[in-house]
Amino acid sequence: MKFVKLGSSLLLFLFASTVYGQDATADRAELLNLHATVINAHVKKDLASWMAIEIDTTISVNNGSISHLGRSERQNAREAYLNRTKFDSYRDLSAPIVKVSEDGSLGWVIAEVEVIGWTANSDGSIEDISNVFAWIELYEKTPLGWKMSGNVSNSRPL
Repeated sequence: MKFVKLGSSLLLFLFASTVYGQDATADRAELLNLHATVINAHVKKDLASWMAIEIDTTISVNNGSISHLGRSERQNAREAYLNRTKFDSYRDLSAPIVKVSEDGSLGWVIAEVEVIGWTANSDGSIEDISNVFAWIELYEKTPLGWKMSGNVSNSRPL
């Protein structure tokens, strides 16, 4: 009888590990790939790739405000941003810190990114946007895989 209980417990553990995706190494690698997608989307102006890794409504914390942003709102704002912005450099300054929750359903990437570039303002003037940004990308594991659900960001001048 003890063997049956032990065997049942082992099966339950294995089942739970499979259900919750407890392969933390693979999850961390996937989250790093998604972070690389965000970096590359800026450099290559690849809005489609950036949008594809997110859920429909995300939460953004920036400049002292919390915003719930829908897909079309993010897409329109990012399209305008990418069209008026030129990056000479957009890169990680240090290795991102990647964590996955114990149950494998949530993950986050903490990044420190150097941005060197400029943006064209609506009046035609050019503004230097060179900064170091630090942010946290928030992810949820969905039936379609990991998807970004939010971002908390701040910056400091170079």
